[in-house]
Amino acid sequence: MKKNFEIKVKLSDPKKTGKLVRLLCKGKSPIRQKQTQEDIYYRTNKGRLKLRIINGNTGNLIHYFRSNESSKRVSNYTISETNTPKELNATLSSLFGIFIVVKKVREITIIDNVRIHIDKVAGLGNYLEIEIIFNSIKDARKRMDVLIDALELGSKKFINVSYSDLLLNKRKNNAT
Repeated sequence: MKKNFEIKVKLSDPKKTGKLVRLLCKGKSPIRQKQTQEDIYYRTNKGRLKLRIINGNTGNLIHYFRSNESSKRVSNYTISETNTPKELNATLSSLFGIFIVVKKVREITIIDNVRIHIDKVAGLGNYLEIEIIFNSIKDARKRMDVLIDALELGSKKFINVSYSDLLLNKRKNNAT
């Protein structure tokens, strides 16, 4: 399984954050993409299983384990690509049942082993996620601290749950 070290934070000004991300890229050759993503979470007994449908035509099946105890956290994950996400969803839905669906527009910037996401999540708003794929957690922590400073996130409160959890909590609060 691969590992990444990650944070998530609510954004009040995604345009400002986008400018700061572009400043980070000066003198580098980042990969930049914009995607529409639909994350379909399935009911499982171990970890989380989601099918991410990208721009309606390709997808990634992602199985991951992550603790919600810390706002800076490690995820262990496996990703399998698919060119037939709708067919795969039909199979997984019949086997496991759908738990929740998260829809978002994601601006992705990849610099070396760092993925920076500026997300507009349906029903939740704007967020920033930083994921560092690592071999050494010590190096990943140092790099994360540098990124937190560069993106002016020091005073922000990091979120320790997934978008699926945030949506479920919002639905629960709206029902009461």
